[in-house]
Amino acid sequence: MMRSLFSGVSGLRTHQTRMDVIGNNIANVNTTAFKAKQMNFSDMLYQTTQAATGANSANNTGGTNPRQIGLGVKAAAINTTITQEGANQSTGNPFDLKISGEAFFVVSDGTSTYYTRDGSFDVDDAGNLCMSSTGYIVQGWGVDNAGNIVKGSLKPINTRAMNEFKASATTQGRISGIIDSNSSELQNENGRVTNIQVYDKAGYSYDVKFGILPATSEQTTVRSTLNTENEWTPSNTIYKVDTSKLSFKYQTADGEKTLKSSEMPPELLEKLETEVRKVVNGGTSSLAGITTTGTHTMGAAGDWATVDLGAFIDSDADLDGKVLANSELRGMTLTVNFSGGTGFVKAQPTSFPVTDAITLPEEAVSAFYEAAGTANTDGTVTYTFKAATGTVTSVKQTYTDDNGDSVTKYEFKDSAGNTINADNGSGTQVSAGSAYGEAIMKLLSMGTKGDKTNTFMTDTPQISSQVIKGEFKISLLGITDSNKAEVNIDALKNGGTTSWTIKYNEDDGQFSYVGAEGESSFTLNLSSLDTKFENLTVDMSETSNVDNEKKNTIDGARIDGRKVGKLLGVSVGTDGIVTASYSNGMAATLGQICVAKFANAMGLENAGDNLYQTTASSGDASVVDIKAEGIGSINSGILEMSNVDLSQQFTDMITTQRGFQANSRIITTSDTLLEELVNLKR
Repeated sequence: MMRSLFSGVSGLRTHQTRMDVIGNNIANVNTTAFKAKQMNFSDMLYQTTQAATGANSANNTGGTNPRQIGLGVKAAAINTTITQEGANQSTGNPFDLKISGEAFFVVSDGTSTYYTRDGSFDVDDAGNLCMSSTGYIVQGWGVDNAGNIVKGSLKPINTRAMNEFKASATTQGRISGIIDSNSSELQNENGRVTNIQVYDKAGYSYDVKFGILPATSEQTTVRSTLNTENEWTPSNTIYKVDTSKLSFKYQTADGEKTLKSSEMPPELLEKLETEVRKVVNGGTSSLAGITTTGTHTMGAAGDWATVDLGAFIDSDADLDGKVLANSELRGMTLTVNFSGGTGFVKAQPTSFPVTDAITLPEEAVSAFYEAAGTANTDGTVTYTFKAATGTVTSVKQTYTDDNGDSVTKYEFKDSAGNTINADNGSGTQVSAGSAYGEAIMKLLSMGTKGDKTNTFMTDTPQISSQVIKGEFKISLLGITDSNKAEVNIDALKNGGTTSWTIKYNEDDGQFSYVGAEGESSFTLNLSSLDTKFENLTVDMSETSNVDNEKKNTIDGARIDGRKVGKLLGVSVGTDGIVTASYSNGMAATLGQICVAKFANAMGLENAGDNLYQTTASSGDASVVDIKAEGIGSINSGILEMSNVDLSQQFTDMITTQRGFQANSRIITTSDTLLEELVNLKR
């Protein structure tokens, strides 16, 4: 009877232990990645009261089984359901990670290494990825200078290892689209203009502008031209004058007013204007009261002087006598306004304003007169004729061009018969444009026209251009920075190629080559401008020369190069690779979260805080790439829930309760038997 008592006690103890396991499971029903435990029972030692016997042929008897009395129950094992995954819980937090499969995250407190299925991670102030509950840092592999994962010793995963993505110069570009030969855009001076934005090594942006025009071949034809020839003797001197009209303003209680000519004696007004022009244009005046307001450039508009009219009148005896009684004029302070404008006359003016001045471009004047004029005290500038030029012969040429339009050109020669060239502001000669030629004729008309006048016809060779079918020219037009300032490209023009031939198949309009046979791209040597640039290679293989309803779709784009990128965010891939994204559109690999697997994961020891540590039963951790090993994946924005099954736990709790109750009956029943045994003495 004592044996049954102790068997009951062992049953109570073992069922209590099972209840403890069930209670812990239920308590952790909402613990992230918690793994439920299961307890197994086994019987204890047995007391053998009779050993087993075998058959006895001599006595013709059979064998007997052993007689054993069990001594109770014990806990055989408490196993963790480590291989059973919990359900998914979506959080949207990119640093909440879930492992599918039987692997574990590797974390460290700086001294010891632990393993966990709890992927609720956060980023500390140093940028390390760590457990939000304990602060233990997630371990993984780092990267080399090229951004490749280096699988070696474990190190912390740091999300701020690269806060900026450095700038890079553009080396590759692309021009793609359709060139339609019938497009009117190709008739413009620069043809179809397209830009490619490039970056220098510091990340500053520039627009490289190209123009595409049909390629042409030159053809020489003969054209009949009507020539009108005249001889001129230019004036020895001409004078540049300010043609501004002057107005005089003064302040009243009602505001600013403009002085009318009827309000001032004509002698005073004429004298005032002459003396003001002298002072404002750099000369001197013998009269007082005139003060300039800044440095005036001849021909500029604006308020350029003030006049103390009282002081002005008092400094001239003649004027003083004529306006002596007019006290109102003496009290005025006038602001002098210039309307703006200049012109040329052949005689130095004696009064202002000058109404017969001829408006001429400065470049036209410099063709016949010394460029540096001499400033006079009256505000005019004297230009002296270049003596070497002598007389000038003008030839006006008129003809009808290929389009049926009348064209007028001019040619000018000195007395030795040499053609006179001058820059008209666009790099062409005097004889190249009728409008500029007319300006020269105005200048010559300030001199004397000679008796030599001839009219005659000539057959003039004319060079015309014939468009080459299927062939175009692409040329560099210019480079501007982000502030629209032009970059000087002289070094590139002088030392490198800035124009290339584009060839298309004449039958189907498909791309053949650019630059030379067999080439699909051309290279612009930007590094010759500055070492901050890289040479730009532009691919044109995606262009064609076909009918597109007279519309060009050619456009340029850069392929590489970037400005400095600011860190925007960090993400974790299914393979555990941690990637940073930047404001310049680039991405960089910061590291890879590795995982640990075990020969016997159920042999791991719980260390609290959702952590496990190795034991002799689990074996050492094998740190691997989760995708490469094919053992699962890492999912971002998801956490693994507890795998506790409440229905199973409640069922186990019921059977445990009944088992405990039954074992308690063993003790009470055994006690009753002992009581009867004691009562035998009565």
